[in-house]
Amino acid sequence: MRGLRPRCGPPVSFSSLGSNIPVGLDTFPPDFAAHIRGLEAAYLRETDPIRQSGFSGGSDRWRNEREPILSAVKRDGDFLDLGCANGFLLECLVAWAAAREIALIPHGVDIGPSLIALAKIRLLRFAQNFHIANAFAWNPPQRYRYVYTLVDCVPSDQFQAYVHGVLARCVAPGGRLIVGAYGSRSRNSPPVEVRGLLEGSGLTVAGEASGGSPVLAKFAWVAA
Repeated sequence: MRGLRPRCGPPVSFSSLGSNIPVGLDTFPPDFAAHIRGLEAAYLRETDPIRQSGFSGGSDRWRNEREPILSAVKRDGDFLDLGCANGFLLECLVAWAAAREIALIPHGVDIGPSLIALAKIRLLRFAQNFHIANAFAWNPPQRYRYVYTLVDCVPSDQFQAYVHGVLARCVAPGGRLIVGAYGSRSRNSPPVEVRGLLEGSGLTVAGEASGGSPVLAKFAWVAA
């Protein structure tokens, strides 16, 4: 898997992707489902890939607050992003990992069909690795050395069931589930304590990292 060294790329046009709506939202409460629909619509209004990923802090902060995910990544492997949006984070993680001489194969899942269409265009070589699904109940075609997800991918009262399900279905033996949380500088809102959430879910945290100054992103991971 050496030699896989794509860079973080330019905007991808979504003008011809259609107006598909997110699928599989019936497992969520109506207010949370409406929130998810709103996120996809908001992302698709943007053309800058970073803003299209739900981040408005610019490229320097983007890297400072997202690259620490790789603190959990020590060797080559398949990397699955649950809630991958337009695939830009995956594209960047693959490039940043390559600079560390680590080769990652990107995979993504998102509940928004138009976002998955963008991800397939952005990472065309790996288009077959992207799936439209609700990550809460998704049955993957394989298991992955690294699986990344956010605390707020599901309602808070479903978090424990969610992470245990992802560990059981998605993470390969010896792999890692990496969980992230983002804060907001504009709202003066710090990220939640991921370690505490995982430990409160009965899981043993193998490591943690943070990004930003002040800290606006926190990550923790558990071993499968």
